Amino acid sequence: MTLALDTNVIIDLIRGRRPGVRARYDAAILGGRPLVTSLIAYYELQFGAFASRDRERQWTATKAVLEEILVEPLDQSDVITAASIRDELRRTGTPIGPYDLLIAGQALNRGWTLATSNIKEFRRVGALELEDWSA
Repeated sequence: MTLALDTNVIIDLIRGRRPGVRARYDAAILGGRPLVTSLIAYYELQFGAFASRDRERQWTATKAVLEEILVEPLDQSDVITAASIRDELRRTGTPIGPYDLLIAGQALNRGWTLATSNIKEFRRVGALELEDWSA
């Protein structure tokens, strides 16, 4: 099954501060598991590079990590799924952030497993398959 990497997981890979994340990432690659990320996560990473004190270093590090990860744009069905999730979470009074909502909608719509360190937020999307990469 395709593994979608959330923004926080990619940031952990870029910073290299969490060996457990690197080990899971390497195992996924060695196991031939398809790795993707959302265009929304790509946007968040690019903003992080722009906001960095050392833009050039940040862009270089980001580009190096993203070389093995396919960046997937959203399509209309991803957006419709995200809108449905937003409505459901609104009704239950448990909203999540707009970027996470779009990432969740895309992952759910495409049947991806989402690797994230933000389980607390994404767990609210009941049908979404998650892998906890926080440890």
